[in-house]
Amino acid sequence: MSHGADNRAKRRSSNGFTLVELMIVVAIIGLLASMAQPEYTKFVARSRRSEAYVALSGIYKSQLDFYANHGAYADTFDELGYQLMGAERVDERTLQSRHYTYTLVALTQGGIANANYTATATGDIDPSDVNLDILVIENDLTVVE
Repeated sequence: MSHGADNRAKRRSSNGFTLVELMIVVAIIGLLASMAQPEYTKFVARSRRSEAYVALSGIYKSQLDFYANHGAYADTFDELGYQLMGAERVDERTLQSRHYTYTLVALTQGGIANANYTATATGDIDPSDVNLDILVIENDLTVVE
């Protein structure tokens, strides 16, 4: 092999990646990203749902305090004195946060007014899913999904 051919072979091998090699790497990265995307979506939905759990837990604790002081449950967020950081008040029974709408209603039970309550968190946390995410507490911290 001549000295010139040897130099050309060295230059060709040290010039970098070929277009085919780069296309293969891009295809592999695309494949990995497409596999990871559904898991990422589930993770985001779970983190958004934690907002609802925290808010409903706060409503529950506030209702326990209110019941201990008044012998009945609060019928509105105003009466309860409950505020959710970052949420806007739609009306006295409805708060709107970034991902959920929270409603509060006191219920008559056994002829006794405000003997029970229902707090509901409704949101569309996963746009790819046609079902709404609805969490409900009724008079205790049992969350119905």
